[in-house]
Amino acid sequence: MSIQVSYYGMLAEITGQANEVWVADQNLTVGDFRNQIIERYPAMREKKFKIAVDQKIAQDYVSIDNASEIALLPPFAGG
Repeated sequence: MSIQVSYYGMLAEITGQANEVWVADQNLTVGDFRNQIIERYPAMREKKFKIAVDQKIAQDYVSIDNASEIALLPPFAGG
């Protein structure tokens, strides 16, 4: 399964890229994906971020489909 992942703000700095194709050998939930991303990029463990699936903030129990677009969103500041 290949998923398009976009990183924003400090998360893009941690990964060194704004986008990547995430390859998973199984169907994932958002929680599974969060665990895998922290395993690959340990610096994210200390950061707060939301995960959006197909442009909607998703809870950890939401399933990720092969065609899903994922975005990792840091907290936003400003007004």
